[in-house]
Amino acid sequence: MGFILAPLAMKHFLKTAGVIIGMLCAWFPGGALPDQTTLETRPVALSQNLKPGDRTGRLRFLGMLELPDLMRDGWRLSQLSGLAWDDDDGILYALSDKGALFHLQPLFEGDILTGVKLLQALPLRELGSGKPLRGWRIDAESLDILNGRNGRRGDAELIIGTERVPQIMRYRPDGYAIGQYTLPAPIDKAGVFRDPNKMLEAVCVDSTFGVLAVPEVPLKNEREGYTRIFNVAGLSWLYPVAPGDRITAMECLGQGQVLVLQQNYQNPFGQVVVMLRRAQLASGSPALPLKPETIVTLDSNKGFLMDNFEGLARHRGNRFFMVSDNNDLFVQRTLLMYFELLDN
Repeated sequence: MGFILAPLAMKHFLKTAGVIIGMLCAWFPGGALPDQTTLETRPVALSQNLKPGDRTGRLRFLGMLELPDLMRDGWRLSQLSGLAWDDDDGILYALSDKGALFHLQPLFEGDILTGVKLLQALPLRELGSGKPLRGWRIDAESLDILNGRNGRRGDAELIIGTERVPQIMRYRPDGYAIGQYTLPAPIDKAGVFRDPNKMLEAVCVDSTFGVLAVPEVPLKNEREGYTRIFNVAGLSWLYPVAPGDRITAMECLGQGQVLVLQQNYQNPFGQVVVMLRRAQLASGSPALPLKPETIVTLDSNKGFLMDNFEGLARHRGNRFFMVSDNNDLFVQRTLLMYFELLDN
């Protein structure tokens, strides 16, 4: 049965509703509410013997989802290579290396990742002109966040590193560029990198050393068996890597401690080894190499269902998200994994 509001009650109702709608519209860029879409995801096992909640070594598996390859506002949800978590607004930002930024909302049942909502799909824009990125600069590969855990909503900034053109930019969450960091030598020149597609693959913001960046593979003239972690102030630290290994993401844990996503991945039909290693950066720029601790090794030859994981973001505490880049190939998948790292 329906009901009828008295005129004064109706007037008050409409006024209140208008205020609420106005506030919500003002919250989102362009004054429009996002069209939230609950994605049709598919749960994926980490291995045949592991279900969500189980542990392998020092990793507790908390769910993995295959995300659909779909278009949203002209942008394809694929080739995701960077993640950042905004704890104040409850948004997981995902970066495509085609110059698109996606706002995602992870869904949980208890501790387990069970679904994802797609809130927005936006282009990254040029500094100054505000036009969508074009040319080599669309190849955005690395992502971190400022002001994502300060208790204030709506003030986050995204730190984005690119390949093809070595640069680290500051963006608003609506995709508009607001600044650019000056890179130190030698990473301010494209010629020092081994390949245009293997430049600044990982960035993060540390509470002690500021913005950190690392190339995907060692620079041309780097010491054999090492790559180097740089900060924008010009400090650097030697980091050991084995032949064939690539660094694809890095998460700052605070006070100079970094969690590095490292993998040996050649093609979608071969062996994939994914490692998470933790290192402590020393003060200054020491000549002695870092001694990272390997926390987890996930090897496809040992039954782990791995893919080309390129994005890493801390959620809360020792829990993290990790995402794979499907390279826009039908034989690969976009996998969003959620896990906890254990002390022992």
